[in-house]
Amino acid sequence: MRSFQHKLAHLILSGALLLPLAGNAATPLESASFTTTSGQPGKLVAGQGRVLVVNFWATWCGPCREELPMLDRLSKQWKSQGIEVVGVAMDTRVEVNNFLKFSKVSLPVLIGDAETLSLARALGNTQGGLPFTVVFDKQGKQVATLLGKLDEKTITDTVMRYR
Repeated sequence: MRSFQHKLAHLILSGALLLPLAGNAATPLESASFTTTSGQPGKLVAGQGRVLVVNFWATWCGPCREELPMLDRLSKQWKSQGIEVVGVAMDTRVEVNNFLKFSKVSLPVLIGDAETLSLARALGNTQGGLPFTVVFDKQGKQVATLLGKLDEKTITDTVMRYR
């Protein structure tokens, strides 16, 4: 396993993911810090009228690498339906950028650190396995968790319930 011992802060992905709903307390996701593949600070916030799919993965995880192209393709199809797919890589920025260059995955990717393992646990990944996917509805409520490699039918059926 690679080291995640670097400090990270907050990202602006898009207006739809950026602003929390007024009056809502911060969720574990909103409290987490990430960095972008270009090294900028990053942050994710669910809600704002968009379904958010967050996929935790790593370059050294075979099932993660196998499912990313499918998630990337679905991300492109779903964007016009108000569904955003974001990858959270549990790896170093160098390793992630090398992988993305080779794989040509274009969905937004943030990079986590050692604290991201705690975030995944707080979101329901008590086993600490990868890949791990969490779905948030349009109001920012966590509505599904999926551990292990996804197939297209499972993720599509899950996400479409909340669009």
